[in-house]
Amino acid sequence: MKKRSIVLLLSLALLIGAVQAYVVTIKSPPEIQAGAPLEVTGTTTFPVGTQFDIILYRTQFTTPEIVDRRMIVVDETKEFDASFPTTALPAGQYKVEVQFLDDPGSSLGSSSVTLLLVNLIDRSDEIVLTAPKEQTLDQALLIEGYIPDLGIATITMKVDGPKGFSLPDQSIRTTTTLGSKDGHFSKKVNVTEPGNYYVNVYDTKGFITQLRYSVTESTGTIGTNPSTTEIPSTSLPQTAGMSVPLAGMIAGIGVAAALVSWKRR
Repeated sequence: MKKRSIVLLLSLALLIGAVQAYVVTIKSPPEIQAGAPLEVTGTTTFPVGTQFDIILYRTQFTTPEIVDRRMIVVDETKEFDASFPTTALPAGQYKVEVQFLDDPGSSLGSSSVTLLLVNLIDRSDEIVLTAPKEQTLDQALLIEGYIPDLGIATITMKVDGPKGFSLPDQSIRTTTTLGSKDGHFSKKVNVTEPGNYYVNVYDTKGFITQLRYSVTESTGTIGTNPSTTEIPSTSLPQTAGMSVPLAGMIAGIGVAAALVSWKRR
């Protein structure tokens, strides 16, 4: 009888322990293109209000380098997500890991997935631009260049800019020149606001890169100074070829002679 009681108690203890083991599972793509955001999603059975971090590491070093982190607070849905920008990150292998503020110990179930490896691929060198990234409003926005060896194909551009500027996906057909397999593209987008414009470029393989264009106000022509009102001269007309004092003297003599002649009358 005692043995049965002991077995029953042990079974209950194991059952309670199993019930108290919580699970966290994260998911992310194993490979993404540099410039595209790394999207991490997950689910958990931890109670509402539980906090933990999702940390992005770069693993090329002996000690992994922390790149970024996001804090997660479990809500009623028991689902969560985190997004990490990769625009400025070099290509290579990265690690995504769940880190609790306090060690969960045995309360973390063995079926949890708390660590993932992600390869970041940089394709930015696949695009050669022939129009400058710094433009003025009277020029912008000109997106022009070529993709080596692409040939004739369709690429897609997504354009976003200041003050909520956004264009629907732009499908552009590339062209080739005689004797070359390079796929040339050109797209003019009319913009009216200065600022930074971001162009995401895709091909049939997926995301290629994000281009940033800086648009500034057009340099206007330099205006002339306002005209000034000239005060009319009250001096006597100047005789050609004479200096001002000499002309004045001759005029004075002429006036005096006229007065003398008038008095004699």
